[in-house]
Amino acid sequence: MLLNFLPPTASILELSGLPNSPAVLLADIDNDQINELIGAYKYKDQNYLVILKNVDNQWLPLIHIKGSGYGISSLMAAPITTNWVNTLIVGWQIGSEWSKLDLLQWMDGGIIQLPTSNIAYSKLEVEDMPGLYGPDGQYELAIWIHDTGEAYKVDVYRFEENQLVLAKDVYPYYFKRVESYYERLLKSNDFSYYWYYLAEAQKKSGDFEQFMISIDKALSFSEPYPSLESLLNMRKQVLEHMQNSRNNNDEIIVYSRGDLTGNGFLDTVYLTGEKTEGSPFWQNITLNVLYQHENTLERIYLNQNVGYNPTIFLGDFTGDQVDDILVVIDTGGSGGTIYAYVFSFTDGSMQQVFDVEDFNETSKFQVLYENYYKVKVISSNPNKQYVLDLAYKGEEYLSEIYDGNGILKEPIEGWVDPVGGLYPIDFARDGTYELMAFQEIAGRYHADAIGYVQTVLKWDGQKFIVERQNVAIFGENLSIK
Repeated sequence: MLLNFLPPTASILELSGLPNSPAVLLADIDNDQINELIGAYKYKDQNYLVILKNVDNQWLPLIHIKGSGYGISSLMAAPITTNWVNTLIVGWQIGSEWSKLDLLQWMDGGIIQLPTSNIAYSKLEVEDMPGLYGPDGQYELAIWIHDTGEAYKVDVYRFEENQLVLAKDVYPYYFKRVESYYERLLKSNDFSYYWYYLAEAQKKSGDFEQFMISIDKALSFSEPYPSLESLLNMRKQVLEHMQNSRNNNDEIIVYSRGDLTGNGFLDTVYLTGEKTEGSPFWQNITLNVLYQHENTLERIYLNQNVGYNPTIFLGDFTGDQVDDILVVIDTGGSGGTIYAYVFSFTDGSMQQVFDVEDFNETSKFQVLYENYYKVKVISSNPNKQYVLDLAYKGEEYLSEIYDGNGILKEPIEGWVDPVGGLYPIDFARDGTYELMAFQEIAGRYHADAIGYVQTVLKWDGQKFIVERQNVAIFGENLSIK
């Protein structure tokens, strides 16, 4: 049927290495829930793709696209971009071991060619590979590039910010497969380059103990591959990593991804820590930043690194249109207080720009009970006074504090807790977040809560300052008649 839409002398291409496998595909590439028919053909020594669309149960030609090379090795469709629409993935054969990668995306009523950095590959695998928290619906591309013998340089890419970038979060998953490939080869081929590539796969998968065995074997050859210097340098890197991570039981607690430097690459941010057995309590909580473009990991040690329910939030707090990092940890104390930090990439490095403990130190309050069922809350930052009316508390509560004329039986002072909640809110909807801090106001004892101080903090270009503050009180329950 496809031949009916081709020039008279055209012939449908077959996938190389797969006899009797015509390069024909049914896939929905425009996200209308109806499959298109895609085929590759040759006409006058030129390769083409044709896309047919089903309209009212009739196939109609949508577009003919000129290809390259002398054959085709791959034709598939998968959602590799973040808009979840299938991308056509084509490998045009340009040599016995080489194919040119072509990524074709339906956009705005037509087909565009996504940038591939002119990648030529020998083998290609496309899969939604699980990262730290499993598959995410966006497919990755594993590119195998032939080196020597049956050895290949392998890496995994993801399409982000209109380019292919290394998908290092899926390395532990995919490079286990690469390890198995080289282990099978080494059963009958004891060659130095296979040991090198096995060691590289073990390094990328995080299998460092086996890496040390493989790298030592690669170093034992009279002519190490690719060079003695390269192998020794690789071994040194892994030894340093093992030394830094030895003697701890770190687990990944939570992670997120965002552009922290403004270079257009999505960096990975995650918290690690040691969990107490049988308890939700975490120790040695550490902030980790994996910079995607530079392939460097920065570990940031927090001033207070123990607590419960550690979380991270990525958003722009400083107004530079680049993600900053908010870390919040519950202390677990009876006051329901938190540790909290904001980090921002400034002047070429990640810097702490907010510590909630510093804010607590600079925000002092007086809570004074007064005659006639009033409580005065005096704030030092900003310099303001709030008056709370306790009349709604009821006779039983008030009679413990006041006489029948509303006069205090004795002086009473309450207090304001340190920050117990810190929340990012974009009040102006301009893409820049403020911080809203909640602090409980306690009366005679901690369970005697009489309201909350709510403070909005905004970045002024140098630091977070108080933009506004108010006090919220609890309402009186009304009886239903």
